[in-house]
Amino acid sequence: MLENVWRGIAIIYASNRDSAEKIYRILRENGVPSSLFPFNQVDFDNVWNCYDGVIFVMALGGVVRTICKYVNKKNLDPPVIAIDDSLNYVIPILGAHWGANDIAKEISEVLNSQLIITTASELKGVTPIEYFAKKMLYKIENVDGVVKVDSTLVKGGKVCILGIDKLPNLNGNYSNNLDEDCESIVLIDNAENEKLKGIKKIDLLLKPIQLSIGIGLKKEASKEKVKEAIYFALHKLNSNLDRVKVISSVKERVSEVSKELGKPFKLVSIDELNSFYDPCLSPQSEKLKEIGIKGVAEISALIAGGKDSTLLMRKIPYEGEVTVAIASYEGD
Repeated sequence: MLENVWRGIAIIYASNRDSAEKIYRILRENGVPSSLFPFNQVDFDNVWNCYDGVIFVMALGGVVRTICKYVNKKNLDPPVIAIDDSLNYVIPILGAHWGANDIAKEISEVLNSQLIITTASELKGVTPIEYFAKKMLYKIENVDGVVKVDSTLVKGGKVCILGIDKLPNLNGNYSNNLDEDCESIVLIDNAENEKLKGIKKIDLLLKPIQLSIGIGLKKEASKEKVKEAIYFALHKLNSNLDRVKVISSVKERVSEVSKELGKPFKLVSIDELNSFYDPCLSPQSEKLKEIGIKGVAEISALIAGGKDSTLLMRKIPYEGEVTVAIASYEGD
């Protein structure tokens, strides 16, 4: 349920806590990281920057008035969905192609509510290019080009994505070859396709996001268990080991796993963990509070990722012995 929301969903309610809690329980039961906030107590600045989606359980007008001062750019703003107090209607408000439509669709199916979709791509039954980029973990370098590509798809024109061997399942007139009838060209920018960079009239440039992995583990966790946890997390993020630039932990023995996987290792000290600040960190567990540690997996991933690193996947447990978090790698 709900792929690509591993930074979590924030659920904000104005008056009907029961309806909000129902959505919260559904998401948590399906393994989706979620947080529940009453409207009069929420820190909107942090919510806006720290989650992969925001669900408001309140009147549509109130949602619009609340978010208008936070809206910035479509590739930076979180997807926003409005649901009425009675859970009858689910309406994507912002970031439709950036996740809001998908989140709204799944929530509406579970709640047996009416889904209100207004975007042309969905009405025409084509996959918007933003969805492809998010699913494949690509950063869109020139967001203005998105409109041209999506417009081509809606009109039935061919969009050619270059620099990828095989396309995932996409609806619409997509190709991964440079054909004569390409009306829009999308280039995936990586070191292996230098010869493609001379192509003129590239409408959209995508760059693969590199990854930093942070590990927390119990004493009894074996090397094999740590490796399993890493592959488990990468699979959830729809990625693979090729994207991983560094593995980090406060535990020295994780370096043995890094070595076996052929990846650099960064050891993080307790002082580094406790002095680190990021408003998007998950709350401390009761166990970490007891031993006086601010956090392990998420902070390790962010420290190893570099000063501009952002959290891509909040910490997730693996078989009760290992915790994994993934951040973007922003190093050289």
